Amino acid sequence: IADALAMREAGNRFAFAVVDDTTGTVLGTTSYHDILPAVKRVEIGYTWYAKSVQRTHVNTTAKLLMMGHAFDTLGCHVVGWRTDNFNFASQRAIERLGAKKDGVIRGHALRRDGTIRDTVMYSMRAGEWPEAKAQLLYLLERHALA
Repeated sequence: IADALAMREAGNRFAFAVVDDTTGTVLGTTSYHDILPAVKRVEIGYTWYAKSVQRTHVNTTAKLLMMGHAFDTLGCHVVGWRTDNFNFASQRAIERLGAKKDGVIRGHALRRDGTIRDTVMYSMRAGEWPEAKAQLLYLLERHALA
């Protein structure tokens, strides 16, 4: 939390708590980061959820709201994501959002254990948003009917 607040103060991260609106329970967090106003680009990341809500509608809902705000309110041209090359669950989750894999940056960042990771980069352009939004709304509607 301290890191998120410091990064917000510096202007390069804006963290959100993901809260169950019926119980008030904190389910996780996700953030805008690497905010580049000059090129109208943000990245979404620093995301984690309680095990109990992983692979549920929670991430889809949070990302739908964040992507909608980025594209429709902030006027972003591009929204990006990045993840560890070994984090296959995260890669699948990003791909389910409709993001396209841009490539891999080799030797890009340190992991918490001190090893060097390769980073998989993803993005979505504003012109791709309407189709991705329709797909996410469909998935959420299907979940609500189940």
